[in-house]
Amino acid sequence: MYFDFHLDQAANLVSRLIFNLCCVCAIIFLLAACSTVGGLVESSIPPQQCNPTELRTGAVIDTATGRVISMDELIARLSNVSIVYIGETHTSLEDHKIQLEILRRLSNSGRCVELAMEMFPVEAQPVLTRYVMGQTSEEEFLKEVRWDKVWGFPYSYYRNLINWQKEKHMPVLGINAPIEVVRKIGHNGLASLTPDERDRVALEFHLDDPANRERIRTEYSVHLKGQIEGFETFFEAQLAWEETMAQTLTERLDKDAANCIIVVAIGKGHISDRLGAPYLASLRRQNEYKTVAPIPIDYPSCTTDPDIADYVVITAESAASHPPRLGIVVQPASTNRGLEILEVMPDSPAAQAHLRKGDIILSIDGSSVESVENVQKALAEGGPNYKILIKRNKKELSVNATIQR
Repeated sequence: MYFDFHLDQAANLVSRLIFNLCCVCAIIFLLAACSTVGGLVESSIPPQQCNPTELRTGAVIDTATGRVISMDELIARLSNVSIVYIGETHTSLEDHKIQLEILRRLSNSGRCVELAMEMFPVEAQPVLTRYVMGQTSEEEFLKEVRWDKVWGFPYSYYRNLINWQKEKHMPVLGINAPIEVVRKIGHNGLASLTPDERDRVALEFHLDDPANRERIRTEYSVHLKGQIEGFETFFEAQLAWEETMAQTLTERLDKDAANCIIVVAIGKGHISDRLGAPYLASLRRQNEYKTVAPIPIDYPSCTTDPDIADYVVITAESAASHPPRLGIVVQPASTNRGLEILEVMPDSPAAQAHLRKGDIILSIDGSSVESVENVQKALAEGGPNYKILIKRNKKELSVNATIQR
């Protein structure tokens, strides 16, 4: 999905909903500092019962059988497919470690491996190629791809993945739709796009697919709306994200004369319930693929549900990976200074600090706020008490917010 959810706010939800909170980045920059809850439709098949003694950190579970296999066996199985989707919770360091381990092991198994990333739009490909070829510095690269505005989560989470490909002289692929076009769809619908904008997203949209529609409708019912017009625009924006990734991947398969494995770094919500990007890619072109989801050992249910992924890798507990959150939805301010608050969650630290929709956040504890990453860094380095400088009705004022860890 193009919205980000967080596990720690959903302890009271059923376990299938909890897993699906790990969805993707917001086109309206739903902060990692934001507190939201939501989820996808529950599986109609109850989770299998599994042996708790097998749930140890590092265990790999084949969800089709419920059997624990070794990482070596997992890599051997993944080596025989065309696409490997590795889901992530964007703020989970443990998930990124698993992505890197699988990428490295597949590379060392003898197959050429390409890394496809949800984090970059297709249009960033020339910049990605120049960086992997060593023609630009990391600072120039991040500036050219507009990392802070397009993705915003700390680049440190992804540096090792990209540097591995750079070291191996292998491609990093941008597969996503441009954020500004997806945002426009979310606000005004697919029909609002100009011909040039329409050409920047997937050609084909499966708008009448009942399973995907129900999946997104369930999520929409619990999601912060921000500037989303309604369910149809929400659904179309979601599809713009996933259909474009699916189209880009299948086009790459058609062009790949070397028959490389494509490893996809992607939000878990895009691969769960056997829908999302893998499903939409298979509608375009039959291909052999597998999905892998790192799941924390404190996940509150059995991990053998095949709707989670084909393979589950057990990681360390999840709590440590969650950053402090204000409880707001934001987007870059039209003045090009600060971030505009689109919505404030009830009973959140932001609400208790009397922040309002329309406020422009200028700085936190004296640090300027121009991007999601700026907010994450300021919140991570401070606390529990923060001084937030905002602009309201053309006047600047300071408010105090408290975030309990």
